[in-house]
Amino acid sequence: MRLKEIRKSKNISQEQAANALGISVRAYQNYEYEQREPNIEMINKLADFYGVTTDYLLGREPLQNPLAVCEKDEAAVIEKYLSLPSETRKCTLNVLRQLGETMQAPPQDNKK
Repeated sequence: MRLKEIRKSKNISQEQAANALGISVRAYQNYEYEQREPNIEMINKLADFYGVTTDYLLGREPLQNPLAVCEKDEAAVIEKYLSLPSETRKCTLNVLRQLGETMQAPPQDNKK
């Protein structure tokens, strides 16, 4: 698992991570040092907390950015979108709606 790497990149202490996740520091350290494996629920919490996919957390994705895919590959974009935490999906959807509204709006005449 990439816990230590992700935690350090976000400048978060083990204590801060443990508190945010509602577990003891020792339990967090056990996960980070791979002395214990988190259950599925905890893996999801860890991924949400760090803003990464579970695949990335488990070392299965080379990129931390879940949307870093080729624009032509729509299926991959949809899959990555669905792997985002709920709040990130809501924000992304709002941005896409705003973009769509902007593109449908008639051009403004700036001549006066």
